[in-house]
Amino acid sequence: MQQLNELKPQKVYHFFEEISAIPRGSGNTEEIAAYCLRFAEERGLRAVKDRGRNVIIYADGTPGYENSAPFILQGHMDMVCEKTADCNKDMAKEGLDLRTDGEFVWAEGTTLGGDDGIALAFIFALLDSDDIPHPPIEAIITRDEETGMFGAEELDESLIHGKTLLNIDSEEEGILTVSCAGGVDISFSIPVAAAQKSTGDFWEIAVSGLRGGHSGADIGKNRANALKTLGAMLRSISEQVPFSICSAAGGNKPNVIPQLATAVIHADSDGADTLRACVESFGKQFAAEYGETDPDAVCSIRPATAAARICDAESTAKIITFLADAPNGVTAMSETMPGIVQTSLNLGVFRLEKDHIEGTFLIRSNLTEERDDLLKTTEAFISRLGGDATVGGAYPPWEYRKDSPLRELMTEVFREQYGKEPVISAIHAGLECAIFSNKLKDADMISIGPDIHDIHTPDERMDVASVARTWEFVKEILRRSR
Repeated sequence: MQQLNELKPQKVYHFFEEISAIPRGSGNTEEIAAYCLRFAEERGLRAVKDRGRNVIIYADGTPGYENSAPFILQGHMDMVCEKTADCNKDMAKEGLDLRTDGEFVWAEGTTLGGDDGIALAFIFALLDSDDIPHPPIEAIITRDEETGMFGAEELDESLIHGKTLLNIDSEEEGILTVSCAGGVDISFSIPVAAAQKSTGDFWEIAVSGLRGGHSGADIGKNRANALKTLGAMLRSISEQVPFSICSAAGGNKPNVIPQLATAVIHADSDGADTLRACVESFGKQFAAEYGETDPDAVCSIRPATAAARICDAESTAKIITFLADAPNGVTAMSETMPGIVQTSLNLGVFRLEKDHIEGTFLIRSNLTEERDDLLKTTEAFISRLGGDATVGGAYPPWEYRKDSPLRELMTEVFREQYGKEPVISAIHAGLECAIFSNKLKDADMISIGPDIHDIHTPDERMDVASVARTWEFVKEILRRSR
């Protein structure tokens, strides 16, 4: 196994390692923010921490670029913290265990945080170098992008003077992202009631081993949602064996497609064989439908310890109805950009608590009207089950800009470097460019990044060669930005 210090560009990986040693999950960014400020201070660069707890670092232009317009480089300091079931790492307190085989970089047992650690590594490598020509730099490093773009929302725009912004928060090389979806969270609470205890057996029903993924970038890949799959399996079982639900849970974040969901049920002892047969049959049906997208999926049943609470028949039916029938997945594809998801939603979090079920959906759309229509549909579904919905975390879409000198420059550089045309595309995910498009009026923006696969999952891995090419691409863009 190789070491990261053997990879090129060495300075980029040096800073990526330093960043990865710092716990920086969303909501836990004070230490990484302090690192950013310390980095600037040690190099004599001006830096501020604004009202949104973002860090902005300023660097003068190199010789010949002193009077050029400022160029904004931007990325976010937080990462999604997910880990495998057998990983004991406390990601709130411990750094990552990085690994590389020379082709990819990953973290042992956890997400890598290439989203968006690679942006910080690029920024720091640039600002630490004295041999890279560039105009004056305004580096915006935002906090808590993954949970709602809170840093971008609270950015003090009076501190920013540049009108050209390069966001390094995309995960597919060769694509210049010029538009993104807006989004909104819907949290729900639906009351349930308990039943009197009775005799019988307790069983754990589980869906595990799904690929999951990013609820924007991966929502159109037909990957199964563990919560929806659990709901379908519970409904299938209920048609053969009466049971009551004791507990149910799945998913950790609204912007992640759940990989695992479990429920504990209570059923009469004489139904054990039928229960096992139902789960086995459902597993075979699931494999037939999702075998290619989720080849490692497992639908399982095993005895469980007695539960303290059992839901009554009406509440059990309500939970099954919610999980099985909740709107989820792609609802519209783009008519102007073939193959691009236009509108979707993800049931990302679900919990059965003492007297209610709760959780969160995330709606995304490149069209505000479709986003709002889907919001109304989801609120109506929650209301029909007697629940309440709370809307939050809304952010606008980033609309396509017809006149873009930055896009023309980047297309020219890409053509020369790669010998082909870049893909000009929209992304069905939230980018902070959507917020900046409102705050930094008339700013010309593009989002790029190297190839990073399976982000927001423990399978996340970053392509070494792609990082090197993207680094050269960024340097040349800066060199030509006089």
